[in-house]
Amino acid sequence: MTTVDPNDILFSVPTLSNELATLLPVTVQPTAADFLLHEDEWEQMEFFAGERVDEVQATLQEYHLFEAEHRAEVGWRKAYLRQLARTTVLNLSVAKLAAALGGEVGPAPLLYYGNTLSGQVQDGFSITVGGNVSLYGYSDAHGIPVLGVNMGPEADNNKLVAAFSYLHANHGLILVDWRSQMLLRAANAAGQLDIWRP
Repeated sequence: MTTVDPNDILFSVPTLSNELATLLPVTVQPTAADFLLHEDEWEQMEFFAGERVDEVQATLQEYHLFEAEHRAEVGWRKAYLRQLARTTVLNLSVAKLAAALGGEVGPAPLLYYGNTLSGQVQDGFSITVGGNVSLYGYSDAHGIPVLGVNMGPEADNNKLVAAFSYLHANHGLILVDWRSQMLLRAANAAGQLDIWRP
């Protein structure tokens, strides 16, 4: 039997959301039509209401210092747990959001870890906006409290920029990419982005 010192185990991502969505049990194997998302990917890129920009920037600054301190050659000794309170990102139905973005509403995300399905996000959704770019999250009685972005292989960044530009112009949203330590604060009519980094 091989023993491993827990202090030698590294994280493969530098930051994680402290809170996963409520999951429903999955009793059937996923198919190609399902929206699979690794637990570590949950909210790695996500939208926030614009009035939270100062809070998001402060969290990014704290995380930036933490990430540098705990970075190892092939991973991170500790992962930064983001503990931002859930608030309504959009007071809009999922169907109206999909229509506004020219996308289609798809299935709720199926979260997995390793080879194990953790469950399907309760009241969840996915929206394909083209170019292998999808939005996902879940809704509640007040609207949408989680609106994340999943960039698939060879994703078209222009599709993401178009979605962000619409959501910023019409709903004042901001977009943070935690792994890249980058915040999109605005987009003008010419498509130029206001990017902030710690």
